[in-house]
Amino acid sequence: MLRKRSRLIAAPIAAVALTLTIAGYQASASGSSPSGGADRSGKVSEATGPCLADATTLIGDLDGDGHPDKISNPGHTGTKMTIQWGAADGSFGEKHAVSALLGAKKGEVATAAVADFRNDGTLDMVVNIVEPADGDDASTARVAEYRPGPLARTDLSSADARHSDIGDQGEAQQLRIANYGDDPYPDLAILNNPGDGQLDRDVRLSTAGSGPGDYDYATQEKYGEFGSTAEPPAMPGDGWKHFYKPCS
Repeated sequence: MLRKRSRLIAAPIAAVALTLTIAGYQASASGSSPSGGADRSGKVSEATGPCLADATTLIGDLDGDGHPDKISNPGHTGTKMTIQWGAADGSFGEKHAVSALLGAKKGEVATAAVADFRNDGTLDMVVNIVEPADGDDASTARVAEYRPGPLARTDLSSADARHSDIGDQGEAQQLRIANYGDDPYPDLAILNNPGDGQLDRDVRLSTAGSGPGDYDYATQEKYGEFGSTAEPPAMPGDGWKHFYKPCS
């Protein structure tokens, strides 16, 4: 009976902990409690940026309104990502599929990766939209962009968006956060289908002020991996954990 009871109360406790963290995120972002700890209202105010609610859920301000949003990325692949926009009271709205927000058409696959790629305190997004080819030759992406935050709620657009070459090298099937440079700048791992049965792990390193860079042969040789559809390359599954702490 005691074991069953502990399981029943675990979920409510976790929900309360996350709510307190969100309150702290807001207090810190607004500068209401610069010393950290708890403010006079009893809200936790130690969180100063994005944090992990769990291994596949990032809490952080994506649209720049000062309220943390919830970004869920099942399987870390970037193909089933959803966003719940945050409100002033710390709650989250309904789930929005990133593919729908990006305007993916029927038959297209939308893939996304979210992180503070420039380490400037703002969450960014890399997006790729492609219609997979039927034959051996890979399709070129219709949209392949690095979008520095903040992003618009309606379509995830960015005033500073720029083209990314990830859509020029093949069909990006997955976009994952990685830590190859062992620095504060999240990197990008792409499960890339260049055609002819090949399936590779391509890499884009991020740098200060620029976000993910373009293809580099030396970087690919050092961090990438070549595989096939029968034997796909290993992909990182804990990229967020290298850059963000658990919400607590």
